[in-house]
Amino acid sequence: MCHRVSAGGAWQCSCGYEFGQSMQCLLVLLRDQQTSAWLTLALLLVLDAVAGWGAVLAALHGFIVLAALGFTALVLMTARTVHKLLLTRASLRHLTRRASVLPRAVVHRR
Repeated sequence: MCHRVSAGGAWQCSCGYEFGQSMQCLLVLLRDQQTSAWLTLALLLVLDAVAGWGAVLAALHGFIVLAALGFTALVLMTARTVHKLLLTRASLRHLTRRASVLPRAVVHRR
């Protein structure tokens, strides 16, 4: 789910996914993760807009360093959330394509 490397004998990833779960369970977990990432992104975009205005006002009053640090931290958190959302969407696309492809049926006649 998180595209991180885990130890060979690990039964659980650091993101909380337990290896060996069914494809349907994994799809549900990924959809939940996608919903959470969308909500987080919406909240962070609102906070980015507020922080942007706050940075401008703080810079006007001479606090440019503090304003820049806070705004940079929010932008980095937003970028991290976008990256997580893109990874989740790529995983969902890959798994739904893989789940929808059925093996070819072969009929043997005697």
